[in-house]
Amino acid sequence: MNASPAVPRHLAPFLTPLSALFGAGARFRLALYQAGLLSVRRAGRPVVSVGNIAAGGTGKTPFVRFLASELLRRGLRPSILTRGYGRTSRGTLVVADGAGYVAPVPEAGDEPSLLARALPGVPIIADARRGRGAAAAEALPAGVDLHLLDDGFSHVALERDVDIVLIDATDPDAGGLLPGGRLREPLARADLIVVTKCEQADPSASIALAARHARGTPVFRARTTVLGISDPEGRTVDPADLPAGTAVAVAGLARPEAFRFTLEQMGIAPTTFLPFPDHARYGPYRIGQILRAAEETGATAILATEKDAVKLEGLLSLPIFRFAIEMRVEEPVFVAEVLSRLGKSPS
Repeated sequence: MNASPAVPRHLAPFLTPLSALFGAGARFRLALYQAGLLSVRRAGRPVVSVGNIAAGGTGKTPFVRFLASELLRRGLRPSILTRGYGRTSRGTLVVADGAGYVAPVPEAGDEPSLLARALPGVPIIADARRGRGAAAAEALPAGVDLHLLDDGFSHVALERDVDIVLIDATDPDAGGLLPGGRLREPLARADLIVVTKCEQADPSASIALAARHARGTPVFRARTTVLGISDPEGRTVDPADLPAGTAVAVAGLARPEAFRFTLEQMGIAPTTFLPFPDHARYGPYRIGQILRAAEETGATAILATEKDAVKLEGLLSLPIFRFAIEMRVEEPVFVAEVLSRLGKSPS
């Protein structure tokens, strides 16, 4: 599968020099930080950055969920630091305090809200200034052992101890640097590389990309895993018991076809599949689209990603079945590798 939209051939001569200019700007910005001309803040706890070199769609949020869960299982207390894209609040927002409080979805944004519900014991702070967010997390009573910097590869204003970079196996090079492709910057700064969605495509091209541009950097593989399906009351539902033949599937993702693929792999065939833009807000127009699709096909339920379900709650008369997804690394030594780079003993 290759979901990256190809640049129209007639635009390539114009976009190529712009991509070169973008790359030069990214390198210049990084050089300013390395020279100390732009300040870099150090958090009070170690920082593990999870990011991608492409603009969206690598499975970053399911990966952060996986890594936080694994750290919790080993007795560590991570926080998650996020910008909180699409949130209505400003400044520093405690999305979840690790002790039960969770901010309303509009204030927090869809991805932080998803993570807050999936990881009730993890403090989550939304702040564009991640260093300030780290200080807020460390001040919470729940306590923090380390920070996971969500979508942090390009956020070099906060010093990190480990840089994990994700590459999408379905679209390994994303067509080059922006604006000709979707790459934000070169790959060489990564400490660890994880190729995601290996269940959807052969990861060899992504592994080769890493070998060319980040020689010697360990490369791991991850697959999308469905943790479970929940009904509106939170009860676990078996895929065979879903009203899939009379259901509308909704996906507001950077790569909505990934959810379609997941449904197909589970043998679930909705009557209609509605893709929406990433971080889509469900106002009257989009709600009307969903309800019209349901009425036209006789659908009696909605199938949604967790990211969409948190925003659709209370807006639809039809029951919503939500799919909990994780991006699990295949190699069992991955978390131990992260911890060893932090100077912590894997347990």
